[in-house]
Amino acid sequence: MSTRIQRSRTRASALLASALLATGAAQAQQYINLPGTQPGDLAEGPPLENARSCGVTCHYSRDATMPSAMPYDGWSSSMMGNAMRDPLFLAALTIAEQDLPGSGDYCLRCHTPPGFVGGRTRSSAAASRGADLESADLDGVTCDSCHRMTETANLGNAQYVLSPTETRFGPYATINSIRHPGAASTWLADSRMCATCHEITNPAQPLLRADGTDTGQRYPIDTTYSEWSRSDYAVAGSPVAATCQDCHMPRIGAPGYSATNTTAMMRDNPRRHDFAGANAWGLRVLAAMRNDVTTGDFYDPEAVPFYEAGAARAEATLRSAVTLELRSAPTQADPGAPVEVVARITNRSGHRVPSGYTDGRRVWLEVALVDSSNRATVVSGAYDAAEAHLDETDPQLKLYEAVPGRVGVGREEHIALHNTTIRDTRLPPRGYRPLPGHEPVGADYSGGEGGALRHWDDARYTITLPATARGPVTVRVRARFQVTTREYVEFLARENRTDDRGRELLRRYEASGRAAPYDMAEATAVIMVGAPLPEDAGTVRDGGGADGAVVPAAASGGCSCHTAGDQP
Repeated sequence: MSTRIQRSRTRASALLASALLATGAAQAQQYINLPGTQPGDLAEGPPLENARSCGVTCHYSRDATMPSAMPYDGWSSSMMGNAMRDPLFLAALTIAEQDLPGSGDYCLRCHTPPGFVGGRTRSSAAASRGADLESADLDGVTCDSCHRMTETANLGNAQYVLSPTETRFGPYATINSIRHPGAASTWLADSRMCATCHEITNPAQPLLRADGTDTGQRYPIDTTYSEWSRSDYAVAGSPVAATCQDCHMPRIGAPGYSATNTTAMMRDNPRRHDFAGANAWGLRVLAAMRNDVTTGDFYDPEAVPFYEAGAARAEATLRSAVTLELRSAPTQADPGAPVEVVARITNRSGHRVPSGYTDGRRVWLEVALVDSSNRATVVSGAYDAAEAHLDETDPQLKLYEAVPGRVGVGREEHIALHNTTIRDTRLPPRGYRPLPGHEPVGADYSGGEGGALRHWDDARYTITLPATARGPVTVRVRARFQVTTREYVEFLARENRTDDRGRELLRRYEASGRAAPYDMAEATAVIMVGAPLPEDAGTVRDGGGADGAVVPAAASGGCSCHTAGDQP
C-alpha cells in the first residue's frame, strides 16, 4: 500500500470517528441521506485530488488571452470552480442552516464534493455551513469531482458515484499521463451527468399548491436538466438538438492539447472547460476578491484576467439566449397620440430563461422612446440604477422570473423552507413539456408546436407619444437580465444571525455595481411623428414573412449554437 493511500485511510477514519462521536448538537442535525458516494466511502482509496495540483502541474496554459483547451484555464474562473467561494451562495447557506440545521450538508454535496465525501460537512454542529472545510475543499466542483464520477441511474440531487481508484475518466480511449491512469467514459459527455447538480429538489419540503394541498412532489429548487430533457434540444434529429456540453463546454474548433506534460497527446477539436452561464457579475466579484489581499490564500492578482475572460463568456452566453423583434409598430402617428406596439421575445437556449435556482435572477423588457438627440424616456420596465430598483408597479411590465414562497406566508427567501411557487413566468425552451409541478405559474405559454409550451412571448404595450414630439421617434425594446436583486441581498444580510457572510455579501454587492442589469438583446422601430414617413423606410409593420412579421434589421440576440430551422 502506498504511503499516500495509508495517510488517506488514517485521516478519513479519524474524520468519521469524529463525526460519530460528535456531541448531541451535531447529532441533532437533520441530514438528508440519499444514494451515492457517502462520507468516508473513499477511505480505502485515494481522496479527491486537490484541483490546483491538477492545474499547476499539467492542465493550465497561463494565458488568459487565448482560447484554450487546458481544463484549468476555464474551470478555475468559472462558477463551478468557485462554487464554495461565491459570497451569494455562502450567505444563502447560512440562512438555510439557521432555518433547518443540517440542511446545508445537502447543499454542500454539490458545492464541495471533496468536503462532503471527505466527511468535513458532518464533522461538527457547524460543519454543514462549511465551517470545517479545508482550503482545497473551497475549490468547489473540482476536476476529480467530475473525472472520477461513474454512471448512475439515480439522477439529480447530488447522488453521484465516485470511483475509489486513481483512474480519471474522459472522452478518450487512450491517454498517456505521467500522473494517473485514464479510461474512456461516455458519462462525461452525457447530459444526465449534468443533472447530478442541476436537477435538485428539496427532500425535506413538499411542493404544495397555493391552497395548501400536497402535489405529491418535492419542492423544486433547480430544474435546469429536466427543462432541457423535456424540450426539443434533447430530441435527436431536432433542428436544435444539443447537449448541455455542446453549449457550456464548446469545442475549440481546432486540434489542441489538454495537458502540458511531455507525454500529452494532440486531440482533435477538444472541448473547453468554460462552463459559461449567466453570472458575469459573480465572476467579477470573485475577480475583485482575487485582487484583495485580505482574502488570504485566494489572493492572486495574476488570476484576475481569467475571471474577466470568464465574465465576458458569460455575457456572450446571455446575448445568445434570447432574440427580440418588434412585430407591430405604426410607421406614423400624431403628437400626443397613443400607439400600440407588440414585441416578441424568443428563448433560444436549451432551458428556461432565466434558469437555475432563483437567487433573485430575472429578465424583463424595457421599452423606451428615443428622440433624434438620442435622449431615451423609459415608458415600461424602468430600472433606477441609483436605487437598484425595478418598478414592479408598472402595469405593463413584462417580467420573467420564478418567485418561491411558503403557503400562508407568501413570497419569501428562506430556501430551506420553501414549499410553494408563488410565480413562475420564465420563458420555456422550444418544445418544452414540463414535469408535474414544474408548470408556469402566473403566465400562459400554451399554443406551442405539438402541444408543447410556446418558447416565445408577445408583449403588448400602449405608449402615449409626447405632445411635443416631432419627426422620427425610435421605439427601443431591450431584454435586460439581472443575476440578483438588492432586495434579495439585503434579505440575506438582514436575516443572518450566525456569521458575517450576509454583511460580506452586501459589502461586495455595493462595491461591484449592485449587480447592474445586462442587456441581452435589443430591437427598434421608427415612428414618424407629425409628418409622413417615406415608403419602406425600414420600420416594422403588421404582416409579411412566413409567421406574419417583418424582423427589423436592428433586432439582436440569439444563440449561435442553433440552426436557421429554429423559428417560433
